[in-house]
Amino acid sequence: MRQSLLLAATLMMVTTATSWAQSTTEGTPNIKQPDQENVSAQMRDTWEAFKNFSVEQKNEAVEMARRALANLDEEIDEAQNEIDRGWQNLSQEARLEKQETLSELKDEREELQAEYQELQAASDDNWEEAKRRFGSAWQSTKQAWRDLTAPNPDTE
Repeated sequence: MRQSLLLAATLMMVTTATSWAQSTTEGTPNIKQPDQENVSAQMRDTWEAFKNFSVEQKNEAVEMARRALANLDEEIDEAQNEIDRGWQNLSQEARLEKQETLSELKDEREELQAEYQELQAASDDNWEEAKRRFGSAWQSTKQAWRDLTAPNPDTE
């Protein structure tokens, strides 16, 4: 049972990261755009699976979170590369917006890392609170990702 829950949760985390990079929309060349509806559903499902881990399943939860963070880091690097490749096709305003939203995403990712470390260090007594804080940081990071990958019709 525990392994099947871990497998399902891991699969949801991986498919969330994969769906973020599905397609490109008009107006923002070379910036991968998420399927907003699909990502939202997968993020909800991922959090639903994660929040059900008990303190006895802490090691599995921390491992799932570690893998999700690694996938997120790859997606952030890819987004940076996509922005760099399409830089000349963006207006000055669009460039500033993309840089700002990328910076915000990286700030949210740092906060998520801090909450991940707290999750790792959580004891039986504060496990539920650590999960809640990690989940909150997870949602904030995902919103920053959506902001970065939102279509921007302001191109030159």
